[in-house]
Amino acid sequence: MALSFDLNFVLPSGSALEFTGMSYGVPLSLIFMLGLFLILTKQTMRLLYYVTAALAYGIILITHFNIKMWMNLINPSLWDGFYWNTDQMVRPLIDASFEIHNFIGAIIPFGDHLYLFAFLAMFASSIIVHSVQCFIVFRKVIFTAMLVHVLGGLSYLVMPAVGPFMYENGVNALEAARQEHMYGGYRALMAGGRTWIASQGSQFMFAAVAAMPSLHVASSAVFVHYAWKHARWLGVLYLPLFAFIIFEAMATRWHYWIDVVAGLALTAFAIAIATAVFRPIEAYHTMRRQGREAPVSA
Repeated sequence: MALSFDLNFVLPSGSALEFTGMSYGVPLSLIFMLGLFLILTKQTMRLLYYVTAALAYGIILITHFNIKMWMNLINPSLWDGFYWNTDQMVRPLIDASFEIHNFIGAIIPFGDHLYLFAFLAMFASSIIVHSVQCFIVFRKVIFTAMLVHVLGGLSYLVMPAVGPFMYENGVNALEAARQEHMYGGYRALMAGGRTWIASQGSQFMFAAVAAMPSLHVASSAVFVHYAWKHARWLGVLYLPLFAFIIFEAMATRWHYWIDVVAGLALTAFAIAIATAVFRPIEAYHTMRRQGREAPVSA
């Protein structure tokens, strides 16, 4: 029997905006300062590109979170049981992630906040460093990051899962509190369906749950890849943060270990697409640069 959905597009409001504002305030402030610098230095065209990219990214994110919210109504077949069994096959890895979190928490007072902070720090640093160092690399980073969210949102529908926090608690108290809030929204969604989305969906716009794949890992891998390739010093700084994000994704019980693997595979696919798309663009810019330098060399 075919299912038909009236996909009312949900826009964020209320607690959803507060939740997102607290999470993204720091990187957005840094990016705003970069935009202010462009205004003061009268780099109008580059500023216009920033604004266009920001609007496009915003539209992609809102669409992404709408897909995430509708995930289990579009495809109600959850794979959590299968993914949980794969976790038990590598149980020492899961237990090691718990120990790593506890070790970090013992030496860093804000250890519970580090998961989100590490990701946002990489996000903001990549935008600032690459845009200053080489603008075409910055464009590739933004394009790949957007593509990860597009492909990731669609991937949620393939073999959907809520997350291992349904089976056991993680060791991050802050994330556990978020899970309780978000899982409450998920249960209300499953009970109320489209009616609940129409009336309450905006309150949980950025609080929909979906484990497969891990987009925190996937997006972080994008930043590591381009930093390692184009700004090696930044890539070196990213490596410990990236390793922490991988283990913390499991320690918080947001993700099964297989979600991490799927996130890395998604990043590799997005980078391959970005490389193919930008190959003629980079060739054109190289030709123009060589054309300008030729008379000097002669």
